[in-house]
Amino acid sequence: MVSRSSRKEFRTSVILTEGQFKRVREVAQANDASIAWVLRQAVDRYLKGQRATLMDRGQKPPEETQVR
Repeated sequence: MVSRSSRKEFRTSVILTEGQFKRVREVAQANDASIAWVLRQAVDRYLKGQRATLMDRGQKPPEETQVR
């Protein structure tokens, strides 16, 4: 596992609807985790799905980044 201090991380912002925010907050609370953690998990799962979709289409997916 790569230590947090030795990898690049990027800060971004996203605007959620009230409903999205409430659902993300509920998931975070249910998992005793931060909202940021929930959003990173969601992005990782989305990107993994996109990779599979590209492979199914016979396209080469972009280089995969290390997932925590």
